[in-house]
Amino acid sequence: MSVITALVAGLVVFEPDTGVSDTGIAPDEMAMVHIDLLTEKRDVPAEGVDDLGIPSSVRKYDLMVFDTPAILDQLLRGESLTVYLAGQPYAADLQESLLDTEARSAGIYSFTGTLAGGGDAVLTLNDDVLVGRFVTGVTEYSVESTRLNDTIYPEKVLHYAYSSADVVAEGPPAMLSGSFLTLINISCGDGESSGIPANSTVADLRSAGYEVFNLTDADLNNLPVVNKTIRSGMREVPLSKDETTRIFESYRGKIAEYHGSYYLIDFMVS
Repeated sequence: MSVITALVAGLVVFEPDTGVSDTGIAPDEMAMVHIDLLTEKRDVPAEGVDDLGIPSSVRKYDLMVFDTPAILDQLLRGESLTVYLAGQPYAADLQESLLDTEARSAGIYSFTGTLAGGGDAVLTLNDDVLVGRFVTGVTEYSVESTRLNDTIYPEKVLHYAYSSADVVAEGPPAMLSGSFLTLINISCGDGESSGIPANSTVADLRSAGYEVFNLTDADLNNLPVVNKTIRSGMREVPLSKDETTRIFESYRGKIAEYHGSYYLIDFMVS
């Protein structure tokens, strides 16, 4: 695995979190997404930025490492996390999703929940990598893996965080589809507002008039944005013209079953 040079900025001792607390770090020295006492921010390197694999559409981001085993242990104990978003603390109440038993048996755990004061949170992680989405107000904060090792703690993976306010469209306007994926995870309760209960069975969905089909990994290879969104929980991600067309022709209005969860795949045009 590649390694890039990273410098410590705002070193925090990795210790269990007990709730909203004073980290001892000034808000402007925290990473954009900072999990209390379990995060260390890194400086963006002067060279090798392209190796990070961060999309050019992300104009501003922070780099950090997480104590992912400690975060996972805390969540599995049913404890809340204190998450700082742009320096502001939020208590995240997260519950494990037990639907994807195959992923769980492979050591990959998913959690969904809410932020105190209003907002949503989704985390998927194992002992090495954390992918997260936190929504508060009109802003969405995302955490992704660079797939690179840290140099201070080589056993840890370097991550990056950014907000929806710092994302711009890629490519010239003529190449943009103007379409954004809307993926509803019915099994996690996202379909409740549309009248689709989270505990719906195949029979329930079909009796409601939906066509239900099995979504395979081969299907997802041709749907890269849908694939990434299912795994990260992000929302309203831009679609290419090709993927928009595939969804329109083969998936729109249908419900897909993937690893025990049900999804309604659609898009909106902006």
